[in-house]
Amino acid sequence: MKKLLVLAAAAVITAAPASSHVPEGLIFGAWNWPTSHLPNLDGDISEWDVLPSELWLEINGDLFAVDDGSGKPVDTSDLWFRFAMGWNDELDRIYYVYDRYDNVWDRDAGGVGCCGQDDSIEVGLDADHSGDWFWEQEGQTEEEALRTRGRQAQTGHYRWPALEPFGWYWFWMTTADWHDEEPHSCCADSFTLDGVHGSEATIQAEWYTVAWDDFNFAGADQSVRHDFVEGEIIGAGLQVVDNDNGTEEDPMTWKWVLGGQSDIFGNASSFSDFILLPVDTENLPTAVENDSWGHIKASVAR
Repeated sequence: MKKLLVLAAAAVITAAPASSHVPEGLIFGAWNWPTSHLPNLDGDISEWDVLPSELWLEINGDLFAVDDGSGKPVDTSDLWFRFAMGWNDELDRIYYVYDRYDNVWDRDAGGVGCCGQDDSIEVGLDADHSGDWFWEQEGQTEEEALRTRGRQAQTGHYRWPALEPFGWYWFWMTTADWHDEEPHSCCADSFTLDGVHGSEATIQAEWYTVAWDDFNFAGADQSVRHDFVEGEIIGAGLQVVDNDNGTEEDPMTWKWVLGGQSDIFGNASSFSDFILLPVDTENLPTAVENDSWGHIKASVAR
């Protein structure tokens, strides 16, 4: 088993089919951050440079597609981004990093919509790889629907700076008001931004979240948190929202989705597969290098 994990770490993206998740037959790698080398969540993403290039998911027509099925070609002069995922065994966290260039940074979607479709990123997490529908079911009572939404997989919009009334992490399926704070997720200020609304901009962000096998909006003490294990395959959905398309009257939001499925908002079977890789000691910085970053970690880092 260990040998297989080492091979997976070397290949990172493997062609061996593992599930029905999309893109079919692909498994992406989640970098292992040991507790001694946790990234300092300050918006300086240089620590993530230790990741092999294969772990970065960059916008391209092979992996990402607009979710309306239009077949829109990738134009990196309009939008470019890359994304990677990491994990930590001891703290049972998933770490994310996001790097984006946008020729028009839109913070209000031209005033369109009920649901905060600004230039954000949405990430879904199905930690126990159970797949299936995690939105409300037809015929459910309001109480049943609230209990069902996000129960076995969670998805949310992340945006920096935080945008009222949604905040920095909008878990739109629930009325919970505790999920976006430590120790469940962090951080509202872990980004750097060069640009303003309506202008060319670049943004880098890094953050973490935990995952729930049984999420209960009533509180963490009534929810079942997932225990991440090296070598397991988890499901994750990713879509990047871009609003500066069309006209001012009809901004035309495009969502670039990993795998191109339009239903990842509530269907974990349309997520992609990620394997939790072992620690890559060869690529981790030495103690001297870590010190030069100014990121000596406490026993429990942010």
